[in-house]
Amino acid sequence: MRKAIAGALIGLTAAAVILGAEALFKASGGGTGSDPLTTIELKTYDWRMAHTARPATARPDIALVAIDEYSLRNLEKNAGRWPWPRAVHSEVIDYLAKAGAKVIAYDVDFADPDTRSGFPFGGSTWSGAESDQALVDSVKAAGNVVLLADATYEASSGTSRGLPDPGYRLDAPGILERKVVFPPFGALASAAAALGHNLFVLDPDGPLRHTVPFVRTGRLAIPSLGLAAALRADGIPPAQVRLHGRMLHIGPRVLPLQWRHVQAAGGTTSFLWGLIDFHGPALLADLKGHTYPTYSFFDLLYSEEQILAGVKPNVDPAAFRNKIVFVGVTATGLHDVFETPFAHGRMPGIQVHAAVADDVLSGRFMAPAPAGVRLATVLAAGLLVGLAATMVPAWWAAAATLAGLALFGWAATRLFAGGYWLDVTEPGLTGALALFGGVAYQYVVEGREKRKMKKLFGQYVSRDVYEQLVANPGLARLGGQRREMTVLFSDIRGFTTVSEHGRPEDIVHLLNEYFTRMVAIVLRHHGTVDKFVGDMVMALFGAPLDDPDHAAHAVEAALDMLDELARLNARWAADGRPPIDIGIGISTGPMIAGNIGSEQIMSYTVIGDAVNLGARLESLNKEYGTHVIVSEATRARLDGRYDFRPLGDVVVKGRTQAAAIFELAGRPSATPVSRPEAVASKGEARV
Repeated sequence: MRKAIAGALIGLTAAAVILGAEALFKASGGGTGSDPLTTIELKTYDWRMAHTARPATARPDIALVAIDEYSLRNLEKNAGRWPWPRAVHSEVIDYLAKAGAKVIAYDVDFADPDTRSGFPFGGSTWSGAESDQALVDSVKAAGNVVLLADATYEASSGTSRGLPDPGYRLDAPGILERKVVFPPFGALASAAAALGHNLFVLDPDGPLRHTVPFVRTGRLAIPSLGLAAALRADGIPPAQVRLHGRMLHIGPRVLPLQWRHVQAAGGTTSFLWGLIDFHGPALLADLKGHTYPTYSFFDLLYSEEQILAGVKPNVDPAAFRNKIVFVGVTATGLHDVFETPFAHGRMPGIQVHAAVADDVLSGRFMAPAPAGVRLATVLAAGLLVGLAATMVPAWWAAAATLAGLALFGWAATRLFAGGYWLDVTEPGLTGALALFGGVAYQYVVEGREKRKMKKLFGQYVSRDVYEQLVANPGLARLGGQRREMTVLFSDIRGFTTVSEHGRPEDIVHLLNEYFTRMVAIVLRHHGTVDKFVGDMVMALFGAPLDDPDHAAHAVEAALDMLDELARLNARWAADGRPPIDIGIGISTGPMIAGNIGSEQIMSYTVIGDAVNLGARLESLNKEYGTHVIVSEATRARLDGRYDFRPLGDVVVKGRTQAAAIFELAGRPSATPVSRPEAVASKGEARV
């Protein structure tokens, strides 16, 4: 009886410690879900999701059309670099409409009209307005196209203009508020059958596990793109969509929601979101292995042209009859991919939207266990393990605890496969703590041998492990600092040709010699080499140490790199080796610099709009026949110390305004930048 009472007290104490730690973590974190216990449980959630997802259970009436690297390469000659003219998208919509697609959900942002005055496409010259009108006509003719409303912009003020009223009246608390939501441009928004937002909110530890079913701007509630496609496909009117407490009623189906709390500068934002029950991983490298049938955008565009020419298409339109088709980017360079519970591969946004639509149409949702069930499992684990640990020998108690926790984990995994998320971390830690307490009781009170007790303690309930899990997991936190700085991208031109005709050891020697010289120049001008990507060098100026002359140092480095390359080419030519050429892009502006990466691998780098612009400027050297292109912000900081030639304006993905760009022609009263002799490459392209 004494042992039973001691075991019960130990078990209840273990449960109280774990529950108290959970309450303390939540209170200190403001309920944001960033506490160690929640993070550990989310990792077990990911493991269960990855091991119970069955692609065979995915709905067969959902298909994906991927704007992938293959499409970008094949369309670059006729449609240019991304973003393509809207007339390109209109042809694919025409193809899907004629194929009998039930719904076409288009995950591409068309917020602004195309203002270009003229560009070649399809053997003729188009204006931006004509291209836009072609898309409007196709969307209107199809009558079933769900378009994107961009809700990712976090504005502190403003209103959403031109946003049609979808008719949803969700005035209950819990709908995420957005000051501004950007619909497609006016005529296109009016032609769409529905609009869906593209906002994804990541979990505190990084992956995407939840969907935000609705956002609200003013009095208008906008469903997510996946939900909007499902509502359209199932013919559910807005009147049948209601929010009662934490239950979202979608026609006859009920989606369970949970509160999400996000701390920001203006306070804590709270809203309701729901778990996504993914049916399979992202396999971007192999279209045949996707959870949903996936087709390349270019293949459909080519098939449409074949149909217009009276030729049998490569892709049978019957494959899309009565299908819900999601069209969107999957190319990694277009940055619409997300970490998910699956360990391998980043999932494109269209597959996430498709998973949401699949859940809604199938009525299969992931529901977390109520708080009462979690409390009961924690108390049961503490009591059972506490009793076992005090009433039987320590080895047997440990074995029984492990067996019991394994059985509990198996049962929780089977429940998870059926859509019921039962917390395993807190009961597991409670059991471990109760086991520790029971074994400690036997050691102190019952006088077990010290050596055996020490071995058991070290093997099963290490104090270091226990303290780490309960008190301080020591998880790495991503962070950074916003800085005004300059980034330089340099890429070898024609390197594909050189590498194809050279011996591997010669290519490696050439690259090492080239990089050695270029890195020395970057460092000499107070720069930091961020990374090498193949034959590309990315360098930072103004980080991690402040440098008021970062723009000038970057430009001087670029000029010295060209001079050094000319010397290298002259020596290589004398040795009978082929010369190479480079293109350089330089961009200045605010960037976020810091240790960025995963929990396993982190690196010091920069992100931001100015970084994307720098990479884009480097690639534009091919089109303009130049060596160094700089942004307007870089030129403005140089106070006339260099000669520049204006190249016009360029629109970069993610920017609504065109950016002025300039060729660096050299230093004043100096010889203009000359083009080093190099091997031309007609097949190399970089997105």
